[in-house]
Amino acid sequence: MPTEPSGHFRDETFESSCRCGCESPTENPPALTNIRGPEEQGATFVELFFDLVFVFAVTQVTAVLAHDLTLAGVTQALILFWLVWWAWTQYTWSLNEADTEHVSIRLITLVATALAFLMAVTIPLITSPFGWLFPLSYLVLRMVGISLQWRLAAGDSVWARSVKTWTVLSSLGLLAIIAAVFLPPDRRILALGVAALLDLVAALGAGRGEWRLFSRHFSERHGLFVIIVLGESLIAAGVTVTDQPLSAGLLLVSITAVAGSCALWWTYFGWAKDALEDGMKAQLPKTLGRYARDVYSFAHFPLIFGVIGFAVGVEEAIAHPVEPFSFPGALALCLGIALILGGTALALARARVRVPLARWWAIVVLLVAIPFLRALPAWGSLGLVSVLVAGLAMVEKSPHHDSGTPGISI
Repeated sequence: MPTEPSGHFRDETFESSCRCGCESPTENPPALTNIRGPEEQGATFVELFFDLVFVFAVTQVTAVLAHDLTLAGVTQALILFWLVWWAWTQYTWSLNEADTEHVSIRLITLVATALAFLMAVTIPLITSPFGWLFPLSYLVLRMVGISLQWRLAAGDSVWARSVKTWTVLSSLGLLAIIAAVFLPPDRRILALGVAALLDLVAALGAGRGEWRLFSRHFSERHGLFVIIVLGESLIAAGVTVTDQPLSAGLLLVSITAVAGSCALWWTYFGWAKDALEDGMKAQLPKTLGRYARDVYSFAHFPLIFGVIGFAVGVEEAIAHPVEPFSFPGALALCLGIALILGGTALALARARVRVPLARWWAIVVLLVAIPFLRALPAWGSLGLVSVLVAGLAMVEKSPHHDSGTPGISI
């Protein structure tokens, strides 16, 4: 997974910054810059270790959603996943420029990994008397991440200005997290929802600043997260399979679940990932932060949440392979896949890449098919949607796009 380092984009970005009249990052004192990577790195083992703990948090959110497919349950799962996603996103931005082979960076990342594990373990407890452990661990995790961003930006006045704006705006959401620690269980999720909304406001404001980002590493980290979450959904399905007596229906569901996951993998990695990365490489320094925020931090949120919905649908199909889907189960399956396809489409549209019409039609068909899937056994319904996604993966081709034109900025 690690790739050959390249400093090409870094040099171009910094040179462009100077041409734009920005202050040069070469003013950084050596004592403060040795934790930065001298050149672009591929994803390192400590980052992958960190990511695996966050994927465990995603599976915890999946379990929360699977146990309550009501509107209230979906809302709670959305809020919890946003917070998990936002914490992971903050560290992805921070570690992008860091030298993750440096002892100090490794130690900070491992401390964050331990905090993320505590956060993940306490997700199902959110409405219990001990639910305060989730916002508390989340708060400390976010504060460690912000302090890391300050250390990395030290000495670079342009970058530090962006981090300062981000810190000030983020403090509003973190105040809501603090309130959640002390609120009674039945009101805790409301405070967390307010924190999620304030995170959006902070991102919209701070994204206008100038950020130091390596495009290839940033794209790689998000791609790896998509892979791991898709794989984890299959692992969760496999655990459910081992709890059932072997039957023809169970075998059919298992095969179609794997086929569907592979097809979903192709709809992202077939060409979309490379197109998004090319768009990021073409950004000017002043638009780079907005592009990364919109295409990756924002648009990948529905994509990953869609994987959660897909996993919930697959687990129901495996638990009852020859029975029709319940309406919530069919909704989770089809809406989940639609979110995966749609989240990728939104990212492509923001990158000014033409989204093939077939993808939009596939989303429409998935949504229209929800009530009709209830007339089929679960293995048949899962098979049909898997064929649809596989067909999309085969017919969809990369369109021509102008990678040198930045997308629309918010």
